[in-house]
Amino acid sequence: MGGCRSCTVRKDTRRRPLLLVLAACVSFALPVRGQVVEINPTLSSLAVPLPADDTPTGNGLITGQFGPNPGPFEYALHLSIRGAYDDNIGLTHMNRLDDRFVQIQPSVMLGMGQIATEETFILVNYLPSFYRYDEHSEFNSDQHIARYVAGYKGGNLILRLSQDVAILNNTVLAASTSERESLVPAGRTDLDIYNTDLSANYNMTPRDFIFSELRMLRTIYAMPLISSKVYSANLYLNHGFSQSLVLGAGVNGGNDVVDFPTPHQTFVQTNAHLNFTLGPQFSFDVIAGEEFRDFENIARSTYTTPVFSISSAWAPNNNTRLSLSATRQIYNSAAPTAQDYVDTNVSAMIRERVCERLYLDVIGGYEHVQYFNAIDLPMPLPTLRDDYWYVQPSADILLTRFWSFGGYYLRRQNSGSMSVVNFYSNEYGVRTTIKF
Repeated sequence: MGGCRSCTVRKDTRRRPLLLVLAACVSFALPVRGQVVEINPTLSSLAVPLPADDTPTGNGLITGQFGPNPGPFEYALHLSIRGAYDDNIGLTHMNRLDDRFVQIQPSVMLGMGQIATEETFILVNYLPSFYRYDEHSEFNSDQHIARYVAGYKGGNLILRLSQDVAILNNTVLAASTSERESLVPAGRTDLDIYNTDLSANYNMTPRDFIFSELRMLRTIYAMPLISSKVYSANLYLNHGFSQSLVLGAGVNGGNDVVDFPTPHQTFVQTNAHLNFTLGPQFSFDVIAGEEFRDFENIARSTYTTPVFSISSAWAPNNNTRLSLSATRQIYNSAAPTAQDYVDTNVSAMIRERVCERLYLDVIGGYEHVQYFNAIDLPMPLPTLRDDYWYVQPSADILLTRFWSFGGYYLRRQNSGSMSVVNFYSNEYGVRTTIKF
């Protein structure tokens, strides 16, 4: 992300469910605080898994007629369509615009190798989205998201290489005081994101392993917003005290190259790592520490703040799943104000399978953003803040093994230190996903 996120370290000796493996290939987090971009996994929604996605190839409307897949290649083709009404499509405080829109989202997955176990494999995803509005065509948006992933497992070594690309045209920024001020009155921008990640996990002993990662992240906005490039590396040493408990420590550092007027920056994080897992029913992972950030030509004194990345999942039974995640990191502001910000956020999901075909779920989150100056000035800019939250209940029905249909309600609200960026939005919609 814009300020570099510590990578969550896991013991890779356990196999992950197939659906989570494939979904992760496209549901990567966008490094834009407050960015409203809905990205569904290539293989059905995690909240409403299609039975046809138990295997990547076959079981679809068309591929279900082919029988077992004899070739070395895996493939899947999905189509998701969402129709909705939103009473504030521009997420503005004044001059609210309401409209109906449709999102058309085809997706394709091509792979080869041991995709289900994430051992030695190659996987490519392409996931475009086309937004079309009924009365306000100036909000129409074409978005293209792609990911390449390659993995190798041999002996005690596991390697991963991934390349994420997101091309977001005419997208709306939400909950961002300085960023939205820079885009008045349109409130929209073009954004390209390129994220390259190379990681290695090496088991030195049955209980000790090293995790290391090299990462490059480019966040490119259209003018007048500010773009940045982050180059980072981390190294963690971990010890398994039992099958359930892993403790470790590591460092994460890098170089943050930011467009003028924000100065270039370097940062170092010293972190501790804890992973506690009780089989497939419960997992808890946390990386927490302190970040020390310095600014080119000593534009200001070192900025120090606590940072963390927390994730937890609990499945008390086969029909219920709860997940919780929280992060605190530093990012570059995209506004031309020579500022960074500290982003603290928490998100959660509750999913309940009421019966064989009906799923109910609620997702929600809260985000607090506090800006700080990256340059010491005789008259420093005001350090603004935002508080943003959202909640989305939904219900989905499995019509067949390869087709789901459902509806949802989304409430978003922002409160900033400047009332001009306050907004609320109510969105109602229906959605469907089919695997071919």
